This record gives sequence, structure tokens and C-alpha cells, in this order.
Amino acid sequence: MAKLNVTVPAVDVEVNGVKYRKVDRDAQVGDIIRYMDDSDYVTKGAFYAVTRIDGADDPQIVDNDGDEHDLCGEEFEVYAKVSETTGEYREVKRWAEPGERIRIVNKDSVEDRYENGAEFVVDSVDGDGDVRVTAKSGYSVLVLLSEYAVLEHATAKEPAPRRLTVGDYVKVTRGNGRVHVGVVYVIAEVDSSDIPYRLEEINGARAGWKVGHEVVRATDEEVADAKRKLAAETTTADPRSQFAKGEKVRLISGGGNYPLNGYDNGEIYEVATPLYNTHHEGAVVEIVGGSIPVGYAKPEQLARLTIEVGSTVRLTIKDGENARYGWGSVRNGDTGKVTSIDGDSARVDFPAQSYWHALLTELTLVTDGEKTQPQPGSVRFKVGEYVRTLTDVCKDLPKGSLVKITRDDRDSGPFRAVLLDGSNFDFYHQDELERVDAETAKWAKIGRKVGEIRRRDIVEVTSGYGEIKRGDIGEITDADGSEYPGVTVRGIQRYVAVKLITPVEQRFDRMELEATKAAA
Repeated sequence: MAKLNVTVPAVDVEVNGVKYRKVDRDAQVGDIIRYMDDSDYVTKGAFYAVTRIDGADDPQIVDNDGDEHDLCGEEFEVYAKVSETTGEYREVKRWAEPGERIRIVNKDSVEDRYENGAEFVVDSVDGDGDVRVTAKSGYSVLVLLSEYAVLEHATAKEPAPRRLTVGDYVKVTRGNGRVHVGVVYVIAEVDSSDIPYRLEEINGARAGWKVGHEVVRATDEEVADAKRKLAAETTTADPRSQFAKGEKVRLISGGGNYPLNGYDNGEIYEVATPLYNTHHEGAVVEIVGGSIPVGYAKPEQLARLTIEVGSTVRLTIKDGENARYGWGSVRNGDTGKVTSIDGDSARVDFPAQSYWHALLTELTLVTDGEKTQPQPGSVRFKVGEYVRTLTDVCKDLPKGSLVKITRDDRDSGPFRAVLLDGSNFDFYHQDELERVDAETAKWAKIGRKVGEIRRRDIVEVTSGYGEIKRGDIGEITDADGSEYPGVTVRGIQRYVAVKLITPVEQRFDRMELEATKAAA
């Protein structure tokens, strides 16, 4: 028997805990129908599931004998899932999950099995965000990520970001090699290959590469628990815990011999992985910077570089934070010489200000190889240069504004500095402005931050994926602020790394379109 046992309210029915509601439309796969005709094989008033839609657009069910029954010309009522037919919906451009409803919004030009506006329930999702759905024909059809949007209730909460990126904490659903189920990892690298995620343990140890569908975002509680366990482990007698990733160290023994071939005693190198546990030499510290890519040193073979009186240091304060004792005339990134140390703070002679007070944590030791040659004195700004404002005291422009110098009056406040959009200006002294690097200036000329990509920009693909290859020229169709915007080439959209070719503001075709609109 193929009849369904249901609970029947006025217009709603319930099948295995799932609610359906009577709707006034053609039946679709996934609906149920209430048979209202007379037949020897189908019970009048009973409910049946629609299994497929045939080539004549007639729904098919399985009758009481287990055979397929064509409903062509027969009377029946259509019931659809309540979750799919009630409430207001919005289109959300993201990866779909199995069971969610999608709408075709950008049909591929070669696709003829559905049209824009068609809606489906997702059967499965692959590692690229492309989905499988059941078409009206009853056959499974592949829908590309670029073709659909997910339908969400207007009252639903915004979904968490789907795209994983470098720095995200994750767990894996299938282990292999050095990657284990249940362990929290951090994404160290993302590329456009079929196995895009390189994982590291949270202590910096290398783990391995994983495919997208085997990686899931770790919860805040899981990450916090993993960090607590690491902190407990590193407070033991492991001497490697004194080193930090990125720290500069001096090699004091073992240089030139395996596993330190290409690394010389007395030279300075960088710590890549403090707690490297998978080397057959045992517990070692992985270092980089030699004539071969990596070396492995025991902790007693390394000496930490410490800040002392006479050390050359660089001011390194995190973006958005202020110097503990004020900036004075010093700027982040300046280098100077330590003249005294008192507890957790020091006095430093910088070129712009002597006896500057700093916390030791605000300073980074500069090795001999990193020391720069003395710089020439300040060069007067020129009209047409792009600079950044250093103060907002008695000024109309905010501190940190990117501006263009349009006039030099050579008086007490000679430089007329104009915002990039031309909306405001003010006058500044030489020491109230700083030059920006060439890359910043290049982007400032088009009114953007470095690397800012906007919708409808013309770009070159620098890291291809699937049908889109490196070197392809395309148009940005989804500028979400990430390093992998959505670019469409030959009607196909993929999220890949790109290089700006022509900003949308400089496209002749867009200029003509805007001019036509303005004249209308």
C-alpha cells in the first residue's frame, strides 16, 4: 500500500512530523496530493507522495499496488511543505545546504532544463557549492553556485560567514596522516586547488591539506578548550615553549650538519614551528632562513635574542592601538637605539625624538641584517603628491585622512590638502603630513584603499579554479570584501584571486550607460 497515514486539520496535514499545507498551484516533486477521483487502484480522499513529473508535466504517484500511477486528467488537491510555502522570503547569495530551497537567479546560458525564477529543494552539495536538485522530469540536475540564491525567511537570522579563510579555527570530519578527527586546527593557507586548506595545529605544528567538505568551523567553546589544553601542556618542562612563531633566534651549535644543513652557527634565523613533534630526531624547533627551506634545531642549540641597552629596535604597535606613553614625534615602524631599561619599559633614541618612553612589549629587536641605512632628511612635499594627515587638532579633516596636495603657498601653513572625493580641504605644515607608499598612492588616485575590489570592476584572474583559468579576464559580480571575490568569466562565476585591470568608474561602457541614464 502506498497510502500515507496523515493527521488532517482544516487545510494542513502532517506526515511523519512534517507539516504540509494545501496550495493552489501545479504539483511538484516533494509535494503530496489528496486524491479526489474514483479509481480501482487509488483511494479517494487518501494522500500520496509525488515521485516525479513526466514529460507532459503530469505528476506521478505510487498506487495501492505499488505501481506508478499517472494523474493526468484526474482530480486531486496539492499540499506543499509549510516551511516552503509560508512567510516572506529573501534571496541570500551563499552556499546552500541539503534540504534548503533555492531559486535560479542567473541561469547558465547553455542550460535548458530550467529557467530563471525556478525553485528547487537541494538534494546534495559538492565541495564547490554546486548543488544537485530533482527537476520536474524527476531526474537529478546539477545547479552551479553562480546560478542560484538560497531562499531564507525574512525573519531568519543572518547566517554565519560560509567561506573559511586563513586564521579560522576548524575541525575535520575525516582523519588521515597527521590530521585527526576531534582536534582543533587553524587554517594556515588557502589555495584554489581541489584540496584547498592547509592546516596547522594551534601550537604551530604542520598538519596537512584537506578538501573543503571535510573541514567544518570549530565553535568558540572548542577553540577555547583547545587553547586551554595547549597552555597547560606548554607550562610543563618542555624547553621549546620559550620560543614563539616568528621570533628571531641565533643558532649556537649544530650548524652545517643534518638536520641543520644550510644553517650556520652564529647566524640569525626565524622560528617557524616552536613545537615540531614529527621529526625523527625527536622534539625540535623548526627554523627558516637558511640556504635550504627549513632546519630543525634542538632548543639547546638556539639562543633567544633579547633587547638590551644599545640594541636597535623597531616600534611595533598593533594597528588601532596607541603607544602606552603617547606618540610624541615618533611613528609606528620607526627604528632607534635603546639607551636604558627599567623593569618592563625602556628609553629609546629615535631620529625624530630622543629619550622616548616605551614598553618593552612595544619594541621588536632589529637584527644586523634588518638595519637600514641612514635616511636623508625630510624632502618637501610636491603639488600632486598623495599624503596622510597626522593630526586633527584645529583641522576640518579627520586624522589619518588620505589627501592630495593641490597647492604650496610656501607660508606658515603652505600645503592645501584635499580629500580624495573633493568634499573638503584644509592647510597643513610639512610635519603634519606623511608620505604614503607608492602602492597606497596608486590606489588613492582612484579613491580606494589598497586592494579594494568593487562590483563590475574588470580584473585578471591570478589564481584559477575549475573552468576559470589564470590569466582570464572577467567582471566582478560579487565583491564581498574578501581576498577571493566572485568573478564571472564566460558566464561562469567562481571565487578566485584577481588583479584589478579597469575600475568600474573608468569603464567606457559604464560611463556611456550612466550618461544615458542622466540624460533620460
